Amino acid sequence: MDFRPVYLQDAKTEEERTILESLQQVIDPEIGFDVVNLGLIYGLGITEDTINVKMTMTFAGCPLMDYMVAQVKDILTSLALRPHVNVELVFDPSWTPEFINPAIMNPGAAQ
Repeated sequence: MDFRPVYLQDAKTEEERTILESLQQVIDPEIGFDVVNLGLIYGLGITEDTINVKMTMTFAGCPLMDYMVAQVKDILTSLALRPHVNVELVFDPSWTPEFINPAIMNPGAAQ
């Protein structure tokens, strides 16, 4: 599979790093990992006035979907980097445990 979620070590700019570090505060309460290291962030884009996040859930019927999307929006809005935050939920490809950041499974491996 060619797809890979966006992890902190993928940040290309300080702003992306700040965003991804902040998103590590959003914890999936059922699994206990943050959304970045869990591999739920599928895309990050920054325009002149908007932070765009593509994210998924561990499964399409996740009962915490609205809660986690609201957490992402609240955290990114509180950064005040851009006036708008857009979170798009996507389910293709479907999340699998293989998307968990290898760096947290084997610290130092993917730094």
